[in-house]
Parts: sequence; C-alpha cells; structure tokens
Amino acid sequence: MSKPATLSEEAYKMLSANRKHPKESLSSVILRFVPRPIRTFGALEKHLDQVDGQLQVDFEALERVRERKRKANHAH
Repeated sequence: MSKPATLSEEAYKMLSANRKHPKESLSSVILRFVPRPIRTFGALEKHLDQVDGQLQVDFEALERVRERKRKANHAH
C-alpha cells in the first residue's frame, strides 16, 4: 500500500540523485538510507556496513552513548 507524501524540491533532488538506476523508486532510496531503529552496537555495525557513500559521524554523540552504556552497566 502506498501513501502520498509531499517533498520539498531540495529533498526530491537529493533523493533522485541517490538512485542506483533511473527506474529505482524514491521509496527504495529512502529505505536504503533510513535505518530501522538501532538499539545495539551490533545493529549499528550492520547498518554502517550497508550504507553507500560518505558517512557523517557525530563523535560527541557517540561518546555520550558510550558513557550512558558504561553507567548503565555499572548500575547493575
């Protein structure tokens, strides 16, 4: 089942530019780039292995996640 969606011109151009071939649907492009919820480092690693192109990493956010993980492990 499909759902209608409105995209800005910029979003449309970005999605279209990331098609693997001219007939690839925009839905397929979105599913390739938008990960399922990542709840474990293993899921993150699997997702990163599948990502095409350059990654932008927020190292400060990763450090905050590591610190929360350390605190959670020591709380038990």
